[in-house]
Amino acid sequence: MTTRTDRTAAVRIAWAATKLTRAGRHPIAIGRLAATVGMDPAEAHRLMDLMGFVIRDGLVVMDRGSRPAGRAGSDRYRVDLFLLAVATGEPVHADAVCPATGARVRVHFTRERVLSVDPPHAVVAASRLSGIDLALGQDYVEALVCTEFFASQEAASGWLLENIDGRVLSVPGYLAHTRRMVAALEAWPTI
Repeated sequence: MTTRTDRTAAVRIAWAATKLTRAGRHPIAIGRLAATVGMDPAEAHRLMDLMGFVIRDGLVVMDRGSRPAGRAGSDRYRVDLFLLAVATGEPVHADAVCPATGARVRVHFTRERVLSVDPPHAVVAASRLSGIDLALGQDYVEALVCTEFFASQEAASGWLLENIDGRVLSVPGYLAHTRRMVAALEAWPTI
């Protein structure tokens, strides 16, 4: 059983790994990751394993497909596209299908701003990562991960009923939330 402290530390070290690996394009030695975040390598390895990351030949890789089948639940901690934009500084283009209406949803954004949203009222359905404490100064920032895009708030209403801990935000609102969440992640003294 993992503690709240373990889960929070695991999310924070996963963020550091995401940045250092440039979203998985450049694997990093677990020892280097541990040193970067000021942690014992064995503890870093344990936390990365908790997050479902693969460590192969001493390297942290973001290879989601090679995880054992029993680890499927850890996908709820996956890094979303908005975090990838912030981590890499590169623009992101998302092309999805609204699960409620079947409409195409296209979103293009950078770490700084949303460039386009089609349809204009598309929203982000985000799952809350329960048991994760992120503080930014005296403020608490809810840990969320983008789950799906919906064509509108109304289209997401069924998802929200089924995911009572979920949140539905506008695309610009979710990007702003992501930046606050990253600030809270990076406020951790060793990241």
